[in-house]
Amino acid sequence: MEPQAMERSEGSDEKTGQYSSPWRVLARFFERSRDLWKAKYKKLQARIKAIRTELRDLGRSRDRWRAKAEALEQENKELRSQAQRQTTQSPPAPSRQGRPILTQLSS
Repeated sequence: MEPQAMERSEGSDEKTGQYSSPWRVLARFFERSRDLWKAKYKKLQARIKAIRTELRDLGRSRDRWRAKAEALEQENKELRSQAQRQTTQSPPAPSRQGRPILTQLSS
């Protein structure tokens, strides 16, 4: 083996390679970095899931309201056409011009 390779394997506190800190310190640093990254990723995944759930619920609600509005609009059209048909089919109201208007009661 090379002398440098032997030094790395023999002592964990030896300074080798491109890092100047001991391996035990680097290991703690990398572990903490990994744990922070995992926590951040987990938090973001939870936020994404919540947003997707909210988006799904809002879509369903919008679809229900749209269906309800379209049904009411259709009902409104039907009632208007029914009222229009009744006014065209019914005879005109009798005129009131021939009758006197009573203003006082006679005793």
